[in-house]
Amino acid sequence: MLYPESDGRIVAVLEAIATRGADDGPADVLLRALREVNRDSDDMVGRTAALRMRLIRTVPAVRGRGLQLQLDAKREIARHLHAAFPGELDEVGAAALVGAFVGAVTGALQVLLEEAGDDLDTMRRRMSEATDAALGPWMRDRQS
Repeated sequence: MLYPESDGRIVAVLEAIATRGADDGPADVLLRALREVNRDSDDMVGRTAALRMRLIRTVPAVRGRGLQLQLDAKREIARHLHAAFPGELDEVGAAALVGAFVGAVTGALQVLLEEAGDDLDTMRRRMSEATDAALGPWMRDRQS
């Protein structure tokens, strides 16, 4: 299966939203979920992920299925994020934040998986750095 843990990643994000702390902002919750998923699984950075990325680039049906899963996940996560932070995010803002988050993860993975290194810890660290930088403006501890 090419997308074995996609449902698990969605559940992890929804769980992070549901168990957010009082000081957590929307971006903090998304980034925490990403770190937890990466800590518990190699699905996003391992060899299966590299194969999946190659197939996404070369097989239209695989690309289409991946995009459909991603669109559905973004919409579901955005709805939950808006419900959790109604004073901070309207529906459009929640969708934009989730889109930025997924775009940052996807963009970083495209480059990292092309390198196809075996150092999964380095790949996780670099993806985390990239997503932190992309979502920096939304993070509470960086806002003035």
